[in-house]
Amino acid sequence: MTTTWILAADGNQARLLKGVNFLKNGHQNPEQEIFQLDTKRVQDIMADKPGRAHSSTGHGRSAMEYSSDPVRGEQQRFTSEVASKLDTYAREGAFDRLVVCAAPQTLGDLRAMLSTATRAKTTMEICKDYSNLPTDKLISSVRAAMSS
Repeated sequence: MTTTWILAADGNQARLLKGVNFLKNGHQNPEQEIFQLDTKRVQDIMADKPGRAHSSTGHGRSAMEYSSDPVRGEQQRFTSEVASKLDTYAREGAFDRLVVCAAPQTLGDLRAMLSTATRAKTTMEICKDYSNLPTDKLISSVRAAMSS
């Protein structure tokens, strides 16, 4: 019997359904693992001001801009943690097939972060945010995508 897992993720949360049976219709209750990013307000992340720089001529100083989007950085760190966990499970042989359903930006991040072994077990990618769907609806949506 093939062990199939479904990952539904966006930049702030992820849900991993373990042991989904696509042959069984109706209600399923697979084991779930939830990953949650501790959401912070932009003001909290950017609590420190970026600083000031001296002008190259004269005595003036001017404010500096932030060099990156701190919220996006938090989301990438979260996605990296999820990818690392999936890689560990893949090395342990915990699943045979993985279906990844993720918001477009998160899916791109996962593609870059997952190991070659985990990507080899990924049988389908769905570029949609299914992270808030109820379990039965998530499974039926993936089943419909696989059959089309």
